[in-house]
Amino acid sequence: MKSDINKPSLVIITNLYPLPWEPNRATFNRQQFAQLDDDFNKSVLVPIAFPDWFAHRKDIKQTEHLRYVPYFYLPKFGRRFYSAMMFVSIMLHSGLWLQRKKPKKILASWAFPEAVAASWISKLFKCDFYFKVHGSDINLHGKIPARAKQIVNASKRALGILSVSQALADEMIAMGINKDKIHVIYNGVDHQKFQVQHAVSNNKPDNYILYVGNLKKEKGVIELLKGFAAISEKHPTLKLLYAGPGNLRNEISSQAEKLSISNQVVLLGGVDHNQLPELISQARVLALPSYNEGVPNVVLEAMACGTPVLVSNVGGIPEVVNESICGKVISARSDSAVAKGLDYILSREWDQVKIQQHSQQFTWGNNKHQLLKILMNVDTQGYDS
Repeated sequence: MKSDINKPSLVIITNLYPLPWEPNRATFNRQQFAQLDDDFNKSVLVPIAFPDWFAHRKDIKQTEHLRYVPYFYLPKFGRRFYSAMMFVSIMLHSGLWLQRKKPKKILASWAFPEAVAASWISKLFKCDFYFKVHGSDINLHGKIPARAKQIVNASKRALGILSVSQALADEMIAMGINKDKIHVIYNGVDHQKFQVQHAVSNNKPDNYILYVGNLKKEKGVIELLKGFAAISEKHPTLKLLYAGPGNLRNEISSQAEKLSISNQVVLLGGVDHNQLPELISQARVLALPSYNEGVPNVVLEAMACGTPVLVSNVGGIPEVVNESICGKVISARSDSAVAKGLDYILSREWDQVKIQQHSQQFTWGNNKHQLLKILMNVDTQGYDS
């Protein structure tokens, strides 16, 4: 292993990273970036919206390699200026820290405003620049002309762009981003952790459908509830478990009561990532009927556990889910599609071993190999200065 003094300095700028008060946030990024420690002197800079930063300021512990930055902006106003506000926030708070780091490479994870701000920082420090896209950063921000223009301009400076799916890569090409800079790298799964596990805990139902993620409208949590309600009489002992925090918790409870399924719906709240393998393994179905996605890691984790999945036909999901082996892909924004999909999966026997075998192509080892190839071997003479 190389000593830190002999490793090139890499600074990662991303809001998608575990926080002291949200330790399970974006664990896929933590896992991916941890792989770079052997080859880089790596530091992570995490912009946090100022209200959240202020509310949790006592929980924040700054270290030499992990730094949290208060990000100032005007909510819902002048969003085209968010990248400039992030750039200023980072430089005022952590400009000296960045100067000490003397970065040779900067990698931003999230297209807007992170990648845009990071492209300016890389120009200031005369270092190589890369960015990673995830899903709604392109599917949503990429549809707004003023933001899309900034993302495209940032891409001109980038030496490489990491896309978690081919669908996202196609979206970026349609925006005008150079396809030769885009590399599709699927996230990986810790197969030692996520595998078929027998029940250990006694505080959960035996027969349940599982949702894992933030309780947000665009994750399809209400369509899932209504779709489940439509099949609940046919499956009276079946439960629907929601694992995750979010602002729709009260609405889900209220809707469940109106649909007369309160006794079958369980809101678990946030669940530690270490508890997910057992929870997913014992589920009849992992359901994620999102409106938009890149490639959600929980789907890869479910397949690694041998659990069939009910997912939407959005983003890169159809690229990683083989319906003949792994479950059902349905239309988004449709509770009737959810009901039909759940009924389809519950009425069939699924081969756990075949689902697991399908998941073996998504490993962090493969991910690291592809990522290092981009960060270490890209010709650094070709970007716009």
